[in-house]
Amino acid sequence: MAEESVEIVIAADGTVEMSVQGVAGTRCLADTDPLVELLGGAVEHHRLTEESYQQAEDEQQDRLWQG
Repeated sequence: MAEESVEIVIAADGTVEMSVQGVAGTRCLADTDPLVELLGGAVEHHRLTEESYQQAEDEQQDRLWQG
């Protein structure tokens, strides 16, 4: 499994860019909610990566149990 990391860049004009690596599925959105709130709470744009379209292990396990 890849190492999970969050990179935050604050530009001179005050705009913030956040990049999440190593998180499968859309869990990255929930994982970064506290950071978004600390940085002002407004999200102008989401750009999902290939990783966000991969099924997270938890989601795979849930599907196995639901059969």
